[in-house]
Amino acid sequence: MATQVDHAALFAATPSPLLVLGPDLVIVDVNRAYLEATGRTREDLIGRYIFQAFPDNPADPEADGVRNLKISLHRVLATGDPDTMALQKYDIPVAGRPGRFEERWWSPVNTPVLGPDGRVAWIIHRVEDVTAYVKAHQSAHPGSRRGQPPGSRAGTGGRTVRPGSGAAAAQ
Repeated sequence: MATQVDHAALFAATPSPLLVLGPDLVIVDVNRAYLEATGRTREDLIGRYIFQAFPDNPADPEADGVRNLKISLHRVLATGDPDTMALQKYDIPVAGRPGRFEERWWSPVNTPVLGPDGRVAWIIHRVEDVTAYVKAHQSAHPGSRRGQPPGSRAGTGGRTVRPGSGAAAAQ
């Protein structure tokens, strides 16, 4: 006897932070791990354009999170292929403190879910918070450019990192 898999329960229980976007880049679902990683609620996110929910930090003139994530998401929409981004500094708004941002570094992967017509119906945005790793690297290598760890977005010229290789690959 085949058992029914409750995909909604699996999505909710997955320990990896996951956010689901429509092709218009509006947030349609989010799991508990994503809410915990970002300090947000479902009500803060569902139905919002991702870059309204997570804008660049206006106090950081070098902020490039929105630009780099937008490039990756549009690449997924255009190709129908997953896109693994390099480590990305992307500060997030502090919940309940308007105008305040918290420094965060992420390892993002954007994966398309194709509809019956073969076009991208959703994008699964998976992130891992690597802020502790980056801060440890910055402490150990204070003279490096902006304290950036290996594999970070800066200096990759819009390239992504091949999973498991640590090397930048032209896209």
